[in-house]
Amino acid sequence: MLKITLKSDLCAASGDSFSSVIDTDVSYDKYGFPFIGGRRLKGCLREAAELIVTDKDLINKIFGESGSSSSGSLRLSDAHIADYDSMVKEAEGINAEKITSLFTYTRAATAIENDTAKDNSLRFTRVVRHYSPIDNNSELLFIARCELDPEYDEEFACIAKALRNIGYKRNRGFGAVKCEYIPEHFSAAVSDCFNADNGEVCIKYTVRLTDNVMIPGAVSDETADYIPGTSVLGFFANSYLKNNTADSEFEELFLKNNIRFSNLYISDENGREYFPAPVILGKIKGEKGAVNIVTRPRDEKIVKPVKSGYTDFSANIIKPLTETVYHHSKKVEKTKAENTKVEKTKDPTEKEDKTTLYTQTAICSGQFFSGTITGKSSYVKKIYEILTGSILHFGRSKTAQYSSCELVKAEVLPVTGDTIKISAGQRFMALLLSDAIIPDGFGGYDISAYGLKNAIGHGVEKLDIYSENEINYSAMRYRIIAGYNSKWNMQKPQFRTPAAGSTLVFTAKEDMELPVQLTIGAKTGEGFGSVMICRPEKFVPAVPEKENRVAADGILSKLISKNEMIEEMRNEAVSFAASYWKSVNSSQLGRYTMMVKNAEDFSDLKNHMVEKIKSKKSKADFDSIIESSNAKKYKELWREYLVLILTLMKYENRGGEKK
Repeated sequence: MLKITLKSDLCAASGDSFSSVIDTDVSYDKYGFPFIGGRRLKGCLREAAELIVTDKDLINKIFGESGSSSSGSLRLSDAHIADYDSMVKEAEGINAEKITSLFTYTRAATAIENDTAKDNSLRFTRVVRHYSPIDNNSELLFIARCELDPEYDEEFACIAKALRNIGYKRNRGFGAVKCEYIPEHFSAAVSDCFNADNGEVCIKYTVRLTDNVMIPGAVSDETADYIPGTSVLGFFANSYLKNNTADSEFEELFLKNNIRFSNLYISDENGREYFPAPVILGKIKGEKGAVNIVTRPRDEKIVKPVKSGYTDFSANIIKPLTETVYHHSKKVEKTKAENTKVEKTKDPTEKEDKTTLYTQTAICSGQFFSGTITGKSSYVKKIYEILTGSILHFGRSKTAQYSSCELVKAEVLPVTGDTIKISAGQRFMALLLSDAIIPDGFGGYDISAYGLKNAIGHGVEKLDIYSENEINYSAMRYRIIAGYNSKWNMQKPQFRTPAAGSTLVFTAKEDMELPVQLTIGAKTGEGFGSVMICRPEKFVPAVPEKENRVAADGILSKLISKNEMIEEMRNEAVSFAASYWKSVNSSQLGRYTMMVKNAEDFSDLKNHMVEKIKSKKSKADFDSIIESSNAKKYKELWREYLVLILTLMKYENRGGEKK
């Protein structure tokens, strides 16, 4: 891991402003905790490396090289405050802005011209406090997770020590840090659950996103809301190649569909199963919760099928949380003579500014996702060793800021091949748990409902999809499958497929026994073609429960309560100082302030300090201020309260004595 201790205030800018009040804002997550982005951190570390390391090849091996198809050895997460995981549990019930105010404050600055402030140059910047609000005597500590080949540990430790400044205005007093690298290396777990007879086994596992995750979606700047099996397969294949070659075993594991990597869908820490919501679930305008279109009695209410989201058999529709993130591309300056598309009329020595600001969406960190890995015991055992001995990375920007996950639970189970019995006349449904790629036998793909029905087989292809004359319960969804081949630096062909959530409803003509789950079509090893057979009646909508999130009585709650009391105290002090009717001269106010600061406690101030005042008028004035301001109600803040009142009264005297 990387330990970053602040030596000054820090502004790890997000590229965004806040409510037209703050011009430059810091990076903070959905809970309100500030963090240092992995991309910025990695860039600063590379700059430090270029200052102290003369071997450019070594720098490229650690950090990677722009334009290369392979990444560097270093994988770096966002840097979060120490004890972040424990604080998040309490933060779920607290307003994010209140948490941000604990760790940050706002500073103002102007541009100087001719020794005076330049007109219209006032800017406000939010910065992270140098010292921790939890312990004011300790400097704030950030921790980032690192993954690095052991052979580079010594060099990277020196690079980390050389990093002295991070973030916005780091050459003007902000962002001074002390950086330390502490190597951590993982060892694979050993399991005795793998079959000696090499039968099929299944790993059911759950991961927690420790960073935001970006999964390429239909639009380049929007993330998908699940982790596809293609990304899972890619991670394990790359991890395998770190210590092995692309030999025959590699082909058996990753190229021949001997192992099926399922998609990872939203879950909880216990691995509760959610799957794409089927089209037989719908919503009625003005009513809460989902309804089962198949089993629901017909009436005049309009039911619209759900278009997205994930569900369980209680028909609770949930969606993963996503957020929009801002990024600046690194500024690249080059002369137009270096650009091949230079117009002859332009100056070839003129430099071009390539800085851009762009946004992307990402799946928020802290969420849980679950899936399976299925195959022969000997094959799956190799995958299990990688799964339990690595930091998991899925999606874009694997080496900095995004994609990092941690394994929460992994269970190895034998594949039992469960079946469901359907009696003649009963309805049952085939639900696509993932997108399906169904070859049509002519070099293309079949996207029709009948093509899906025939691919399922098991006698289902003999049944009529639309057996109901009044209502057609079966419905299809579609999506475009695309991709990018980083090895060849080119896009993959795009094609249309039946999408997850597509549902075919049948009525059995005779007694049937069908598998509960099966895979169909092509690329089943990458999460495609997963089908579940069940009865529509299994979806029983539950009454949605109102979520009551109450903040725990922890350190954050106490600090926020104290902040709110301080704000109340300041407002009351201002009001009191403005409305106090007596005139007290500045010398008296100075003596009162000294007494307040030197008093051991409130009782000492009231019973000893005030009594020592010889002048009856001065004593009466001070006693009047203490009593009428009601200072005793601020048990811990009485001293600050009185000092503020006396200071405000002193400044007010500059405008003339009260009458």
